[in-house]
Amino acid sequence: MKEYRTFDVHYEDISFEQRGHAAWITIRREGRGNSFRRETLEEIRGAVERAGEGPGIRSVVITAAGKRFFSTGGDVTDYNLRYVDDLTGMKSYERAMERTFSEIMHCPKPVIHRVNGDVVGGANAFHLAADFVVMNRTAKLQQVGVGVGSVAAFGPVQWWPLMVGDRRARDVLMALKPVTSELAEQWGVVNTVCDYEELDAEVEKIVDNLARMFPEALRYTKVALNHQKELMFREMTQAREWCTLHFPSMESRAGFGAFFNKKPVDSNPSWQALDTGHNTVAPYGGYSVHCKACGADHLPEDHRFCGVCGEDLEKKKAAA
Repeated sequence: MKEYRTFDVHYEDISFEQRGHAAWITIRREGRGNSFRRETLEEIRGAVERAGEGPGIRSVVITAAGKRFFSTGGDVTDYNLRYVDDLTGMKSYERAMERTFSEIMHCPKPVIHRVNGDVVGGANAFHLAADFVVMNRTAKLQQVGVGVGSVAAFGPVQWWPLMVGDRRARDVLMALKPVTSELAEQWGVVNTVCDYEELDAEVEKIVDNLARMFPEALRYTKVALNHQKELMFREMTQAREWCTLHFPSMESRAGFGAFFNKKPVDSNPSWQALDTGHNTVAPYGGYSVHCKACGADHLPEDHRFCGVCGEDLEKKKAAA
């Protein structure tokens, strides 16, 4: 038999330990709102995979440090410093998100999301991908995508309608309605709501109950229940490609930039770009102008001067 050394691993952003029948994965970036960077996601994915294969482990618990935030979603500092001019790196980051939530959904053992605090933005995919959810009574679930020039494309737009229905999903994803623990329980988004001090005990009840079940039957039941989630997963892959193309747009730069710089978000310039017949990826027209003076190509149609050499493009057009 292969020797599994499930917990013989070092992680920087998370802790990974065994508690009874469960493997506990805890995001430990409390000073950054437990937001996740690419490394955080890859560590979580690796830990879930190890737990899924590890002997003696019958459930996986995912939680975070503290009681204010489970996670504020993607690390906006990474967006603005690390990926602002590295779209290849941004695509890799988004692929890491897709792989992480896929691993949670496909883990052969039940995954329990212990919601210790607020779940913001992309972090909502954790509770939507998990099998069971125990939520702190003072926590809330909050989407922010359209308010910061982005789309909750990695789970929420696919799985919220499945979880709560079309109209409620539009409230959550388009109007950004906060989902309190009371609403979450009423809508069936979570299994249990309790005070923070009772979270561990409620999680242990689920762990102990699942530990009594037959493993292969439990595993296949999870696979069967995931059928509709699986059908929507393909759309997540397509959405990843759109998000990568949209990341350099006015919307993303204005929304994430305002959040990063702690300034009010202003969507009006993006609306004005649409009002002029353009869009937020090409707010000054298509990239079809060529500068004969310096040879620069793919310049915006509405620009009067070449952004490379400063040549007056209007005079060149008139001369032509």
